[in-house]
Amino acid sequence: MSENNDTERANLQKTKNSPEDVENPVKKTPKRRRRLSGRKGITISGLWPKIAIAAIVLCLILAGVSISMVNKKETAPVIQNVSISDIAQTSAIINWQTNAPATSEITVCRSDNCTLLKLDKSMVINHSATLTDLEPGTRYQLNLVAGNEQNKEARFTLELVTPRVAATPVNIPPEIGHGVGEIAPDFTLPTIDGQQESLSQFRGKNVMLNFWQSSCPACDAETPLIQAVFDEWSGDKLKILAVSVEERDIFVRTFLNTRGLTFPTLLDSDGNVSKIYGSPAFPTTFFINSEGIIKGIKTGHFTSQTEIENMLKSL
Repeated sequence: MSENNDTERANLQKTKNSPEDVENPVKKTPKRRRRLSGRKGITISGLWPKIAIAAIVLCLILAGVSISMVNKKETAPVIQNVSISDIAQTSAIINWQTNAPATSEITVCRSDNCTLLKLDKSMVINHSATLTDLEPGTRYQLNLVAGNEQNKEARFTLELVTPRVAATPVNIPPEIGHGVGEIAPDFTLPTIDGQQESLSQFRGKNVMLNFWQSSCPACDAETPLIQAVFDEWSGDKLKILAVSVEERDIFVRTFLNTRGLTFPTLLDSDGNVSKIYGSPAFPTTFFINSEGIIKGIKTGHFTSQTEIENMLKSL
């Protein structure tokens, strides 16, 4: 047993002391790999800022592409600044704009039908349409359409009501009365010479109808003025009728003769005609035009011939 153990120890010793070890008794250290000159070590912590910057740049690039795609996206034009002008019974003008060049058309609809009007086939911004052959007093619906080069359309709807035809004025004759604008009431009275005269027989002439009394001082003061107008104005254009109210013919005749008055005088002995004219104070003068309408009334006496003539000229 001891011999076997000695043999194993000897073999083990030989193994440890190989010829290489014997020749180079100095123990060699293991060789390390050399790093190539010029290469630096890169750590993970140093990469994060660069990755973040690259990501931001990439986002900006993608955002620019997205904006460019949105700008290139086909959108419809916008109809704006719509107005209607020169509205008449049978016509009107419609004006509008688009935010970009576009064609335009308009559909005019009423209760029973619609009419399509194709206007500009060229691309423009300012649009206008003159509508004709409309019906007076009618409500229309106007449908505006604008199209761009990408065949995208915008629509706008508004209403138009044309004016009604003005009713033909009816000439209502004035009523009979003793006020301005009314038809002077007709009457028939005897003249100082015993003749009968009616107001209506002087239709076509201007009439100066004067109510007076010989006992009235104001009447007496204006009689020379009336006489002067009678002498100067043509009988073809003017008829003066001086109506003496509730007086006897003898007193009236005496009054006229003593003053040399020759203008036509009528006798309203019972005062009935005076009452028809509202029982005016004395003197009162009605100015009646050729159509028999009272155009002016003068209460009180005239102060000049010119005052009378100005009234006559206004008829």
